[in-house]
Amino acid sequence: MSKTFLNTVEVAESVVQMAIKKTKTKSLKIFVLGIMGGIFIALGFIAYITVTQSLGANVDPGLSKLLGAAVFPVGLMLVIFVGGSLFTGNNLAFLAYITGDSSFKDVLRNWIVVWLGNFVGSAFLAWIAVVAGVFKSAPMANMVVAIAEGKVNLGFAQAVASGFLCNVVVALAIWMTFAATDVSGKLWICWFPIMMFALSGYQHVVANMFVITAGWMVSPESIAISDMFTNNYIPVTIGNMLSGGIFVPAVYYWLYLKKETSKVVTTV
Repeated sequence: MSKTFLNTVEVAESVVQMAIKKTKTKSLKIFVLGIMGGIFIALGFIAYITVTQSLGANVDPGLSKLLGAAVFPVGLMLVIFVGGSLFTGNNLAFLAYITGDSSFKDVLRNWIVVWLGNFVGSAFLAWIAVVAGVFKSAPMANMVVAIAEGKVNLGFAQAVASGFLCNVVVALAIWMTFAATDVSGKLWICWFPIMMFALSGYQHVVANMFVITAGWMVSPESIAISDMFTNNYIPVTIGNMLSGGIFVPAVYYWLYLKKETSKVVTTV
């Protein structure tokens, strides 16, 4: 009988294989996968905004955010099952460097290329959404601008810290999907952590690429382009990388993958 799930060591070993594959992928493919990842996360964010646009004024704000967060994970589901890459998820590629299977140069190449792909995909979807009239109504427009303004007005340290918290959750959501051996298991595993991150309001650089760009397109006078990068994209990227790229891989490498060396005691 086939196993219904993998144990913690088997999961860690599977993540290593994923990390190696990502670092060996050609740059053009990484870029295109990044574009698709940006598009998928943007679609999930549009669903979040659509659900929460008016509920906050009529029901409890926490319940409104919960309902919005419940639909946001569809973006990651598309990434996992259809095919796409996210900077936040690809941060786990650092594990291949820790194990000695890939060079840091290849890891860094992957991160840079997928980040650029995510930005192109997110910005493209923001433009398409604006042209399509997604934010034509006042509630939708007000919501996307308010979210974008809130994100670009974060302090640098706050953005880094919130980005760190975000990618602890997101990286572990991706990590946990390797425990399931069937589609339904993978769906449920990734849904709950992603819902939690969206509900908590942590900073996810790819999601921010979409919502800040969309907010700027809807109300250019409200957001300075320079603030997008200096106040959000850069510090959030750092925070996401520190947790999903260094903290999570390092901890679980030490726990499950590091080979223990034993001292041999000889007696004369």
